[in-house]
Amino acid sequence: MWWLFKKKDVKVVQPLSKRLEEAVGRLEVVKSRLSNRVRVLEARNKELFEAIVKAQSERDKERAVMYANELAELRKMLRKAIHSELSLEGVIHRIQTAKDFDEIVDVLTPLKEVLIQVGKDVRGIAPELSGNLNNIMDIFDEVAVQLGTFQETTGVRPSVDEEAEKILAEASTIAAERTKSKLSEVEI
Repeated sequence: MWWLFKKKDVKVVQPLSKRLEEAVGRLEVVKSRLSNRVRVLEARNKELFEAIVKAQSERDKERAVMYANELAELRKMLRKAIHSELSLEGVIHRIQTAKDFDEIVDVLTPLKEVLIQVGKDVRGIAPELSGNLNNIMDIFDEVAVQLGTFQETTGVRPSVDEEAEKILAEASTIAAERTKSKLSEVEI
C-alpha cells in the first residue's frame, strides 16, 4: 500500500505568485548577463574607435576602413543589446507592478511578445540568453494555463487576396449547409 504514495507520483504545483517570482528572478539574471555583455561591447567600441583614430593619424586608410566596418557592425549589436536590456527591464517592472490575476492575464501575452522579440535580437549576440528567455516564456505559458486563460501569441496572419476571400466565403457557406443538415438529422 505504501507504494501508492511514492514521492515521484506526487506533483507539487507552486502557487502562481511563486512562479512569477521565479520568472522575475530568471529575467533579472538574464538582464544582468546582458548588462555585462553591453559593457564588453562598449569597451570594444572604445578600442575600435581608438584604433580608427590611430590608423587615421598614421594615414593607413585601409586599416581605418577595416576598423570602421567592424565598429559599424559592433554598434548595431550594441544597439540591439541595449534595446533588449531596456525591454527586459520593462518586462520585469511590469510583472512586479501587476497587482491581481486579472491584470496578470492581460499583461502576460504582450510581455511574451516582447520576450520573443528580445530573444530574436539576442540570439546573435548571446545565444545562451535566448534559451533562458524561452524557458521564461514557458513559465508564462504555465501561469496562463493555471489561470485557465491560455492565449495564443499574436503572429503574422496570412494575407488574403480577393480570390482567396471568394473561396473562403464559398467554403463557409458549404460548411454552414453541412452543419445545418447534420443538425436536422440529429433532431429527426
